[in-house]
Parts: sequence; C-alpha cells; structure tokens
Amino acid sequence: MTAASAHHAGWLRLGCVILSNQPVKWEKPCHRQGFSYLRFAFGSMPVKFTHHASRVTNTMSKASIFAILLSLLTACSPGTKVTRAPESYVVVLSMDGFRWDYPDRYYTPNLDKMARTGVKAASLQPSYPTKTFPNHYSIATGLYPDHHGIVQNSFYDPKLDRVFRMGVRSAVEDSIFWEGEAIWETAEMQGVKTASYFWVGSESNETYRPGFRKFYEDGFSYVQQIDTVMHWLSLPITQRPRLVMFYFNEPDGVGHNSGPESQETKKVVEELDQLVGMISARLKGVEKKEKIRINFIIVSDHGMGFIPEGNQVFLDEVIDLKRVRRINGGNPVFILEPDSGYLEEAYRLLSTTRHIRVWEKGKLPDHYHYGTHQRIPALIVEADSAWGVEIRRRAKGEGIKIEYTRGTHGYDPVNKDMHGIFYATGPVFKQGFIQPTFENVAIYGLLARILGINPTKTDGNFMTINGVLKGY
Repeated sequence: MTAASAHHAGWLRLGCVILSNQPVKWEKPCHRQGFSYLRFAFGSMPVKFTHHASRVTNTMSKASIFAILLSLLTACSPGTKVTRAPESYVVVLSMDGFRWDYPDRYYTPNLDKMARTGVKAASLQPSYPTKTFPNHYSIATGLYPDHHGIVQNSFYDPKLDRVFRMGVRSAVEDSIFWEGEAIWETAEMQGVKTASYFWVGSESNETYRPGFRKFYEDGFSYVQQIDTVMHWLSLPITQRPRLVMFYFNEPDGVGHNSGPESQETKKVVEELDQLVGMISARLKGVEKKEKIRINFIIVSDHGMGFIPEGNQVFLDEVIDLKRVRRINGGNPVFILEPDSGYLEEAYRLLSTTRHIRVWEKGKLPDHYHYGTHQRIPALIVEADSAWGVEIRRRAKGEGIKIEYTRGTHGYDPVNKDMHGIFYATGPVFKQGFIQPTFENVAIYGLLARILGINPTKTDGNFMTINGVLKGY
C-alpha cells in the first residue's frame, strides 16, 4: 500500500468510526489537524474531543458527515497544500495589573502612539474572579474560569483530591488542572509554531504546548525577556514562531504595595511605557531584517482597586475557621467549604457582616459566569469595593502588614477599577480606532482570526471586536 493510499485508508477508518459514534484515537498529527477542519465544517454543532479519544455527535445526516470526510481525504493528503490566510505574526504582551486608566493618569507616550497608529479599547473587562491566573488563562482559552477550571489562584479539586497553588511547580506543570484549549494548542495542532515566555498555562505538560517556552522564575529582567522574544522572531522561517506571548509581572506588585494612584505606581508605569517603546522599535527592526510584518498586542489581566487604611474584614473574626474544611483564594475573594453541619450558620454569620458579600455556589450574579465547576466550593466571599477581606492568623504568619492593604483586585468584573488595557498595532489593525469595552474571552477568537487558524468553541464572541481589524 502506498503512503497516500494508507493515508486515505486512515481517514476512511476515521469516517466509519465517526458514523458508528465510536471513540477515535488520534494516531497522527494530521488526523488531529484534520479534525480541526471537521470542527470548522460543523460550526457550532456539538463536536467534542479530548487529547486521547474523541467522539462526534450532531444532528446532521450520516451522509452529510461522510461527504465532509471525503473532502478531508483531499485536504489532508500528502502533497496537498492546505490553503491558509497570508501568514501573519502576532506578539502579545501582558502587563499584570495595568489598570485601564493608567495611561490617562501617567505619562505614557508609547502607549499613546500605539493608540494613534492602531487600536485602543476603552477598557478590557476581566473574567471572575479578577485574579491573575484565572484571567491569563481566560485570555489564552477564550473561556470563563468556571469553564477552564482555574477558578482561583489556589483551589481544591475534590475529584482529584489535590490542591492547586500558583507557586507550586508540580501543580502548574500538570495538565490535569488546565482544561479547555489554549490558543497555542489550537495553533500547534494546525501546524502554526508558537512561543511563550512566562504566560500562565503554557508550562503544563500538554501534548500540543508551545514549541518554545520559558518557565516562570524570578531573576529575569524585562530586557532579557525582550531579547529572547526578538531571537525567536529572528529564527529561520522553518523554526520561527508566528505567535509569541510573554508576561511582565508589574505594575501589579507596586499597585498592591503602594496603591494604584501612588507615586511609586506612577514611576513603574512610566518605566513600563519606555519598555513598550523599546519593544516597538525592535519589532520594526526584525520586520525590516526578516521581511515580515508583525502585529503587536498589549493586554492586562485585571486592574487594581484602592483600599483606604483600616478597611479590612477578617474572616477568622466572623466565623470559626476550625469548622471550615477548605479555604482558598485571597483578598478580596475567598472560596470556602464549611463542615456540613456548619454551612448554614457560616452563611448566616457572613451574610450579616458589613462590607462583605457571600453567595452560595450557583447563586452568584449571572454576569459573574461563576459557580458550576466542581472546584468551586459551597461559599464564595467577596469584599465590597474599597474593602479587603483577610485571615488575621494567616496574614501574621506570612508577614503581611494587615493594618493597611493599599491595593487589590478580585472584585466584580464590571467594577471599572478591575478593568485592564488592550492596545494593538500592525498590518491587520485599523489606525486610530477606539474599541468599546469588551470581555477578555474574545481575544482568543481574534488571535485565531489573525493567524488564519480554525478556533475551537469558546465563551467569547469575535464579532464583538471584529471592528478592530481592517476590512470590517
């Protein structure tokens, strides 16, 4: 049997299995790539797959399904070139905790230039809870935390009987915690090379992970990160990633320590803006040298809220934490599982305490899109805006200055102080366009469109931001 006939036979076997509604084991990368085209053809109809087995169910006739499969015999045949959109390169930078109005408050000429020559959003609305890990992974997957599983910076999974913490390497690298399909997985499955420098979720041991990646660790300067990004973009074309995502950990830290409207935050924001200018200039140099065009996008995961001195509620002064089996999260949002006999009393005590709100699982406001995942426990506690909630015993043990927390995030995603930024410039983007506020789950679809790849189904809606692109 020739290679081509064997390849066709493989797709025919796949067709027979799908028609009989049996699990499919993907043996070759092309089969998974082909499934992306199958998924594209079916559109929004139910099509489900995992990394090890897949099952297709829908309301189409079997004859229609088989017709699509026959077209795939040609689309994925050896020697048959799949038509793609013209190759575009995309570089995405996230600056942690960069609030939407920092460019209005502080001197940011390079971000201002991006707004003039490209696109700026009024603000970028985060997902709930408005924390770092959940939102970076929402940007990457287009899913709310309730659907991608990273429901807090730390959480307990009752089915796995395991705790996830963002600082624990064994947890961060374990793919079992990371649900959904990140944009780098979608791209790599379809033959588009990707790279990540510290992006949340990219360190997991998924099969289709970024071809180039750096794991998070302290001690790397921003300039070192920029150097590596430029090196990746200057690799030979057969090795070069078309999607590069990287992460700066400020101005989040200074916002927490000094507050979002402090002189310290002003200084850091203005330093970051100078780095934006450096990146833009160096990208221009790579474009000229490599004769490519690069689209540059800047986002942030959330904003930062100010907390006046003394505005703290301590959970261990409200409820008996010895009767709480699990408590995770951090100021201003905690998720907790009281003992079965203490749930009702704990809820009553929390609900009658000023400056905090408490919800039972499944009863949060609709716009939170939060409360169905197994990793979310019985109660969710959130401080009011401009208030913090903490555990006095834990705060003392970790050396936290509990008397005065100047800045934090995690609140209601419609709270404007929680909103981040979105700037974009490059050949695919309009010039001088102001995009109304949009949810960060729409970014996955935007990246897929620019890269010319077929997206998976997400919570985001690309059509809400298609106006940022030329031709719309």
